[in-house]
Amino acid sequence: MPKVLLLTEGSLPLLDLTKKLKPKNWDLFVLDQKKELKETKVIEEADFLLSFSGKIEDEILKIAKNIKLIQLCSAGFDGINKKITNAMNIPIANNGGANSIPVAEFTMTLMLSTIRHIVDADNNTREGIWDSKLQSKNSYELHGSTVGIIGAGKIGLRVIEMLQGFKTKILYTDIVDSKKAKELSAKKVSLEYLLKNSDIVSLHVPHDASTDKMINKETLSMMKSNAILINTCRGGVINEKELYDYLVRAKIRGAGLDVFEQEPINKENPLINLNNVVLAPHFAGKSMESFPRRVNFAYDNMKRVWDGEKPLSVV
Repeated sequence: MPKVLLLTEGSLPLLDLTKKLKPKNWDLFVLDQKKELKETKVIEEADFLLSFSGKIEDEILKIAKNIKLIQLCSAGFDGINKKITNAMNIPIANNGGANSIPVAEFTMTLMLSTIRHIVDADNNTREGIWDSKLQSKNSYELHGSTVGIIGAGKIGLRVIEMLQGFKTKILYTDIVDSKKAKELSAKKVSLEYLLKNSDIVSLHVPHDASTDKMINKETLSMMKSNAILINTCRGGVINEKELYDYLVRAKIRGAGLDVFEQEPINKENPLINLNNVVLAPHFAGKSMESFPRRVNFAYDNMKRVWDGEKPLSVV
């Protein structure tokens, strides 16, 4: 029967669900890859590697000679050395959009929180300050604005769906045409056009060589001075030093960030000190409803491979 090696770096609701939802007669081994790399026999015999975080140590990949699929419960896959997996001819599958709903919802949360100054409003109210500090700030509506979606994959499309009720004009850029995006009246444009014409720019791309620091002084210079930037994908797609420079000089109006170049965020990161930025600790995709979707998709995909079929959602 299949042997699944779960690589975990902590105890999460996902861990209990992975044990609870395990198919009958399947073997599940749990390994903390930060502490237990000496368990080479378990790694060598595993048929599947299952990861919550999307990060797998190179040493494990080199030992895992029997692996048929690397299955992720995350959407991101930038924590895996694809030179090694390609050489071993091991496919990598992500969660198939199982967390697209919470990430899209949180994207909307960051948009609204940033343009309506919700963090400042909360802090002021707790301090007994009745709006006086906010009266000098412009508070904008999402309704009727132009939103640019960079990356119209499963999460980007969910955001486009959710924006429909706000009567926004939606632009998107992607390496492929999206039939679904077109059905939702989103217009495909170049990256330059999107940046120049969007009131809100939202990032939904994987982090790889083609997207590394794609948001930098060159692309930021194309954005409107009253635009805001939202990032719920990966921190590496933004050059944080250059973003900070544009934010502190009010070259763009604000940002909502759930992900960072270094995680956990460095306490010396100057973005922490800006009041035109809303920050979150990379938890956009974490919802109780999404966890069983992730685990069920993972087991279904592994079963598909075990039965001789091709896996879904290969990255």
